[in-house]
Amino acid sequence: MAFSCPTTRMDQTSLKIRLQGLECHFTWKLDYSRSKLQSLRETMIDISNREGVQYSWEGYLYNFLAYLHYALGFTEDALHCLKKAEEAIRLNSPDNVELSLVVHYGNLAWVHYHQGELSESQTYVENVGKLLRDNPSPCPGVVWGERAWTLNKFDVSKRKAALYCFRMALKVDPENKVLRCGYAMAFNKSVDRKDITPKLRSEMLEHLRIARELDPEDLYITVMYLQRLAESGQVEEACKLAKEVIEKPLDSFGGFGILLDFFKDYISHDSSIDLARRTLERHPNSRQLKRHLGKCYKWKIFSLEEKRNPMRHILIENAVNLYEELVTLYPKSLAVKLELTAMYKESGRIDRADKIFEDLLLEIEGMEPQDLQKFYNWYAQYLFYAKQDASRSIDIHKKAVEIMLPTGQRDSSVRVLLSVVHNGGDRAEEIVDFLDGLDAEGAVSQF
Repeated sequence: MAFSCPTTRMDQTSLKIRLQGLECHFTWKLDYSRSKLQSLRETMIDISNREGVQYSWEGYLYNFLAYLHYALGFTEDALHCLKKAEEAIRLNSPDNVELSLVVHYGNLAWVHYHQGELSESQTYVENVGKLLRDNPSPCPGVVWGERAWTLNKFDVSKRKAALYCFRMALKVDPENKVLRCGYAMAFNKSVDRKDITPKLRSEMLEHLRIARELDPEDLYITVMYLQRLAESGQVEEACKLAKEVIEKPLDSFGGFGILLDFFKDYISHDSSIDLARRTLERHPNSRQLKRHLGKCYKWKIFSLEEKRNPMRHILIENAVNLYEELVTLYPKSLAVKLELTAMYKESGRIDRADKIFEDLLLEIEGMEPQDLQKFYNWYAQYLFYAKQDASRSIDIHKKAVEIMLPTGQRDSSVRVLLSVVHNGGDRAEEIVDFLDGLDAEGAVSQF
């Protein structure tokens, strides 16, 4: 980024060119679908509402949340978050305030530009130029770091780019422990669990081990580390570390869901539920903790051992009540609504589940492809198991498969259709022709 600092007012075209050269959220290609941005905004709001947000990332969080607010049309909320971002930067980065404000001022320049406030926009563009004038690197490490953090939070598809940005940040500032820890977390999230080789897992463990030494109080890193320990066969050591973790306050770190998942997989469903409940008792107004508890209920309800439990109906009733509340807390969340239909189905309230699906069917034209694919997969399973309508279920699974996104939901629907073929169902020949027509790139033949 090369900037001069003009003293005269530039025309709108020149200003736009300068804006496009800024390093900030408005130039990082984050213009995804509205539903994706809404989901991210809800997630970032939940993180910002935690007690004790990790100070090193607080400015990044509010800058990102400001962008999401503005992209969704909430200008006042965006400006409020930008103000909080600057306060956090000045408080938490006293030794590097100037360069830490580069992305922030870039965001402000874009917001004022979109508001038609060209003079204010140019002022922030010039401020960025002044901040970078004496910097030896065209892009400071702190800017690479904020971009890396944002991309890592944004979407799975951005995680390789996030790793690259973390590496560039560390190239500029190799001794920065916050960046080292951020890289370790991003590296561990960059590969699907099914694709992790023993060699790669060992590499992930080493990065996390170093990160723990640099910041032993970071519980997110600790729970990622214990999860990888367990996956590598060191379950006893992982359990010992997990017991140390739960003796600490657990309301203020992003790895709580990972910890619950660990308890569910390596100790018991009840231990996972108990941990979520105890934490929620200390923070009864946290919708995110209620969401975590709902997932714990769901995991146990659909576990094989719970199917034989004569008291299962009590857990299901608790889950229904909680998910009904969650729908009001996350009114835009497709996942919460679909999970509530599953709870209704298990409790015998088929009419209520029907109503949710009927309402969602009216919204499918406005759904993004990934949401639509997920909806079709869930609806197809519901039709088969709750309504015993196998033919209609096949029709809906086909709709899910027609959406050519490589997701677990699509894989699930493909497997169902192939099982019909393998079992010699009435529609086997039709399904074979359908799948062959879609398989130009071999997307189905892998099964």
